[in-house]
Amino acid sequence: MSDPVLTVEAPSDDVLIVRLNRPHKRNALSSELKRELAVTARTLEERTDIGAVILAGAGGAFCAGNDLSEPDSFAQDMPLAEARRHIRLGLEMCRAWESLPQLTIAAVDRFAIGGGVSLALACDFRILGTDAWVRAPEVDLGITYSWGTLPRLARLVGPARAKLIAGLCRRIDAPTAHTWGLCEDVTDDPLAAALAMATEITSKPRVAQQMVKESVNRFFAGPDTATLEHDQVLLNMTDPDARIRQAEILDRLRGA
Repeated sequence: MSDPVLTVEAPSDDVLIVRLNRPHKRNALSSELKRELAVTARTLEERTDIGAVILAGAGGAFCAGNDLSEPDSFAQDMPLAEARRHIRLGLEMCRAWESLPQLTIAAVDRFAIGGGVSLALACDFRILGTDAWVRAPEVDLGITYSWGTLPRLARLVGPARAKLIAGLCRRIDAPTAHTWGLCEDVTDDPLAAALAMATEITSKPRVAQQMVKESVNRFFAGPDTATLEHDQVLLNMTDPDARIRQAEILDRLRGA
């Protein structure tokens, strides 16, 4: 029996740690893991006994992004209707985490790449390890940065820095991420810092706190164009240059 792709721990009665559990893949987001993350978030949404949720990765790293080693990673060769549904797994995962009533903290060890950055940005707070870094390589693959990430990113760091991160695919180290407002803290032990923050969160009146989160999120919510971004599957199917670049990346990942 294989290990679960996601685990849930309860360090206290009102705090949970949700851990990506694919360390052999650097916690890359397989289709199964994306579905499990979305299902877990929707389950937690009903938990009035939980006040804070920490999202972390197993094996000393947060997340290497979308699992490009999966045969269907770009939804190529799927019927269009099925491809559109498949491509939106990441979008629905991020929406589910952003919609949680509880305050959420992403504890980022080593790196967050691509979809891993998207997932971390769907949380309320991010704490990075001292040597951690983030990078969004999607444009290098010939696709836009999607999953509803661009509005979240631009709200945190501003339009020019969002373009540096997503448009130029720059690698951002932890001190720079902190200076730019991409994370709330940089520390040698992100999980310990996240647990301390969770204790602070759960010490406050929960309903009032969650009302603040809902109001702030609603204030900063812009027009929802994220679903339109996911028609990038049409680009994958029709743009020969994009397909060539993606094939080269996949060949390298698969050791061809």
